[in-house]
This record gives sequence, structure tokens and C-alpha cells, in this order.
Amino acid sequence: MREKLAVAEDDNGALRAMDADLQAALALSRATLRALAALSPLLNTAADAALEDEANRCAQLDAPQRTLDIVEGARQDLQRAPAEALRVRALERALVNAADALHA
Repeated sequence: MREKLAVAEDDNGALRAMDADLQAALALSRATLRALAALSPLLNTAADAALEDEANRCAQLDAPQRTLDIVEGARQDLQRAPAEALRVRALERALVNAADALHA
């Protein structure tokens, strides 16, 4: 019985380690996609199209719903990234303009 518990604990530890690795890989992928989207509209469009292709592939392969949810979530995050970047740039311009006005 103790041997079975030890094996189960080892399996649980291995699964937790794999889950941590997968979560880190997903986080890095999301960050990469957001960075690409912020670089240019063309890269944003290409990344969005690639994610759309992956979502379609998930549906065709009858992948688990969780897989499709992750791909669609990444796509939604990517679609929000440019809007956030535009707001940040607009705020930056406003601050620069305000600073320039103070010096004038």
C-alpha cells in the first residue's frame, strides 16, 4: 500500500511539474503574441490569422474544449493588445504635450 502511495505521489509531482511547464509556455506565447501585435499592424494581423487557423484546426481535430478555449482566449488577448497600446501612446503624447506646454 505504501508503495502505491509513493508512486501516486511521484505521479502527482510529475503532473504538477508538467502543468507548471505548460502554463509557463502558454504565458510566454501570449507575451510573444502581444509583443508582435504591438510592433506593427501587419504582425498583429498575421498573428490573429494564425490563431484563427489554430482554432479551426482544434475544431476539425475535435480537440478538448479547454484547448479551443485557450486558443480563443489568446486571440481575444491579442485583439485587445493594439487598443491598449494605442491608449498608452495617446497618454504618452498627452503627457509630452503637457510637459512641452510647461516649458513654453
